[in-house]
Amino acid sequence: MYSINTLVVSWRNGAKVVGILMLLGLGGCIVNVTAAERVTGINGNLVSVEWLQKNLGKPDVLVLDASPMPMHKAKHIAGAVPVDFFAYSAPNTPLAGMEQHFQSWGISPDKKIVLYDQGGTWYATRLFFSLVYHHFPEASLYVLDGGLSKWEAQGFPVTKEATPSPAKGTFKVSKTNETLRVRLPEFLTASGDVVNHVLLETLGADWHFGEVLAFGRAGHVPPAPS
Repeated sequence: MYSINTLVVSWRNGAKVVGILMLLGLGGCIVNVTAAERVTGINGNLVSVEWLQKNLGKPDVLVLDASPMPMHKAKHIAGAVPVDFFAYSAPNTPLAGMEQHFQSWGISPDKKIVLYDQGGTWYATRLFFSLVYHHFPEASLYVLDGGLSKWEAQGFPVTKEATPSPAKGTFKVSKTNETLRVRLPEFLTASGDVVNHVLLETLGADWHFGEVLAFGRAGHVPPAPS
């Protein structure tokens, strides 16, 4: 399972559903899949480790490692550009700043962008969300199914060698897709109106019950169920 760390509003049978999505299978971001694509290792916005192994190094394929930097330095797929969530996710980063980040990673609209993390976590799909939110073409954006864990399990090599800085990308950021987000006032309204809204939390039990101290506070937003 993968995740997109964001707030999403949707309508189900007349009721607004607001969710903090931390563990989901990219259900809202999957494009139509053909049988031919499945055979070649592309399944919507997921690519298999076999597909990546065959396409690694092609000029139109850019691989981004969204794992935290210590993990990237310990081992990564050769040629993967490190993209540390904690380095690019500062709140209220202006569009020009995000464009600078994206271009420094080599992101261009004419490339297939493959994102991965260690597997079983949310870093890659959080980056997926960030790129879609800033209007990168969704059809050219992929997550490595199973992440680095599956890559290694299939016997494909990893390295500790630093990836050279890529050529500057050309992706421009002019606006954001606000339909993908819920702002705090609407979230607070949803959390206090259980008759007309459903608040879903899919954080792990350690977050929900306060074992993880995140952002200076432990626990969850009531009345969100675990």
